[in-house]
Amino acid sequence: MEKQYRELDYEAEELRHNIHQINDKLYGGKIKNPKELVGYEQENESFKARLSKKDDVLLELMDKIESGRSNLVTLRGQFSAAEAEFNRLKGELAARREAERKELAELESKRQEINASLEKTALSGYQDIRGRKGQAVVKVEQGRCLGCRVALSVSELQRVRGAGLVTCSNCGRILYLS
Repeated sequence: MEKQYRELDYEAEELRHNIHQINDKLYGGKIKNPKELVGYEQENESFKARLSKKDDVLLELMDKIESGRSNLVTLRGQFSAAEAEFNRLKGELAARREAERKELAELESKRQEINASLEKTALSGYQDIRGRKGQAVVKVEQGRCLGCRVALSVSELQRVRGAGLVTCSNCGRILYLS
């Protein structure tokens, strides 16, 4: 719009210059021919009408540019606020990610310690079940295996309550009671 305004302003300035030249000719006293004077007068009126239209368009453009500038200021403020919020959230997420990485490293370390203390056969059985079923260890609740939802026999429940590693006879997952 500013470019359009500058172009129209240049055209309006050109029209003003032409009107000024015609006025000099009309009122300078050099032209004596009435037909020529009437022609210049008509040309002057035509230029004035065109200038009036251009001035109206220039005023409309000025209003639009002013409102656009005020909108720009508002939008820049909103953008700055949004950018500040984004940077704040980005910092929080980076800190949270770092904390979770540390927690993951600690858990991985504990897992390796536990793996080292387990029997090799129990560990390989766990890894085999996990590879096939996804979840290797499931809870027993209300006499049911929560992996396959099948009710356990009384003897299986007794074995789960006792010490040792017990697997579900239906799905093969390792069972535990809470």
